[in-house]
Amino acid sequence: MFNYMSPLEKVELVRSVEVQATGHDLLDLLYHLLDEFLYMFATEMLICRCIEILSFDQEKFSIRARGYGETKMDLKKHEQGTEIKAITMHMMKILDPTSMLTEDGKSERQEAAEAEFPYEVYVLLDI
Repeated sequence: MFNYMSPLEKVELVRSVEVQATGHDLLDLLYHLLDEFLYMFATEMLICRCIEILSFDQEKFSIRARGYGETKMDLKKHEQGTEIKAITMHMMKILDPTSMLTEDGKSERQEAAEAEFPYEVYVLLDI
């Protein structure tokens, strides 16, 4: 998401911020996590190069994460990408090695997972 807003190779790891999110299922949790980071960008111009998951409760659908990056996106240093207005739930997908979770429920994963990346998420962003 942040790489879409600005290429991350010039973002230094000089600040961190913690966010927490909860949801009623995994898709809702992913939505709220991304929305928390988007809020940090909108209010503080914080741009994160990497995200660390600090705690993740898959039964209670809660997550705590820390984003590392720079306090302010500086247009003299960071190339401006596309502004993201909102995260959307439409067509969101979470894939694990054997299944796929979508708005329509859980089903068997159709394509084989790559050994290097057995988990994937797909999120549409409102620009």
